[in-house]
Amino acid sequence: MSFSRRSFLRWAGAVSAFAFTTSRRSGYAALQAAESGGGFRKELLPSEKEVWDQLVWMAKLGPKYTGNEAHNAFVEFLAAEMKGLGLDVSREHYTFPRWDATRTALSAGPKGGSKSAVPVTSYFPYSGSTRPEGVTGDIVYAGSAPKFTLDGLAGKIALIDFKTNVRQWDHTYQAWGINPPAERFYASYKPARSGVNDLTQFAKAGAVGVIIGWTDVSDANAAYQYSPFSRPPQGVPGLYVGRESLARLKTLAGSGAQATLVLEAGTHEGSPTDTVIAQLPGTTSDELVIVNTHTDGPNATEENGALGLLAIAKYFSKIPRAERKRTMVFPMTSGHFAGPWVPSMRGVMQKYPEMIKKTVAALTVEHLGCREWLDDASFNYKATGKYEWSIAITPSKVMGGLMVDALKGSIDRAAVVNPVNGGWLGEGGGLSRAGIPTIGYIPQPNYLCAGPDNCEIDKLSGELMHAQIEVFVKVLHGVNRLSAAELKG
Repeated sequence: MSFSRRSFLRWAGAVSAFAFTTSRRSGYAALQAAESGGGFRKELLPSEKEVWDQLVWMAKLGPKYTGNEAHNAFVEFLAAEMKGLGLDVSREHYTFPRWDATRTALSAGPKGGSKSAVPVTSYFPYSGSTRPEGVTGDIVYAGSAPKFTLDGLAGKIALIDFKTNVRQWDHTYQAWGINPPAERFYASYKPARSGVNDLTQFAKAGAVGVIIGWTDVSDANAAYQYSPFSRPPQGVPGLYVGRESLARLKTLAGSGAQATLVLEAGTHEGSPTDTVIAQLPGTTSDELVIVNTHTDGPNATEENGALGLLAIAKYFSKIPRAERKRTMVFPMTSGHFAGPWVPSMRGVMQKYPEMIKKTVAALTVEHLGCREWLDDASFNYKATGKYEWSIAITPSKVMGGLMVDALKGSIDRAAVVNPVNGGWLGEGGGLSRAGIPTIGYIPQPNYLCAGPDNCEIDKLSGELMHAQIEVFVKVLHGVNRLSAAELKG
């Protein structure tokens, strides 16, 4: 179903949005107004158990890489649930060459001698594939990212390593507010993400395989990391190894040893995947609020934002339409993990410019319920007993104020920040760049891109996820009590 002008006017209604009479009223004042006289009603929220049961079901599907069976099942569930709530549901359909890895193995030893197994932590997505017997070649150490030596790699297996990038939050962000105020926000953070983003240079150099070594995180932290994502085909198979395996392989590389690398993977041309867009009509004809997320990801937190959207939609669907001042649009996009082919939120924005023009505010919901897991000084990966820092990104002082006030007395370790030096992450950046007052809610745990069979469900908190959803609903009530001009600030 397309967003034609006629259909937009039909489902958006015909009444102007209610606005405050003073442009100064924002932040806490708006939130106070929202919680009285038809504002926030806690009893209308889905229960914590209902949301958690959906999350457990989602995790049991397995990793939801773009367009795979688990992801398609999740998308169908979301579409059916939104339709069951009475929302108008439409889809954007895409096809692309889906790449799936099925088996990895690595062994190494003296040239002409027997080889022994080398533990593998994960594979480089969309890197390449081998036959079941793999590829064999001399191990050549080609350096540490970002500088590599590419000479003499033809017919060889390149061994490289990297240091994990540190995110300098004290440089990137200025805080609108911290909850609780006494909590100290990290000055920097080093999540487990690959420091190697391109293998095509090794393919061009003639390497038959690439081994990539983690140098500064534990093997448990590095395990199953699906990183980097949204890369085009690399043309050469790549595997990751942990610190001990890297040290062993470096020693072997200096003695003329060989490795056999196995990465069995298949490319499925024409694989289907859908973006779902649900709409809950309000009483305004020309003002919309977008609440968006993506649906693909390797585990139960990346991405569970769609379950948050489902809970928000269920809450607001119980409120009489006359009290819903603006139409709410819920894009649940595919393609976050297959960006070269499927455009995710960018595709929605490009196809429906009228929708973007009508949008007065946006809330992007990603990565809910995260507990903090870190490596200690001895490279033991374990829970800290704290929640992961929740980061709400917005350059809008008004939206920042709404979020800060909604967080009061709620979620511990939450930072509402202005991205003064870059720092926009996730699906909200494009909306903000389009001039829409936007909040991008995006915790960033170490395990965000890890894809084990249990989908990291053991690292998540149902209590936290439910509290986050409550905060989002309060923010949206505050948004709908402000005029478009007030939201612009």
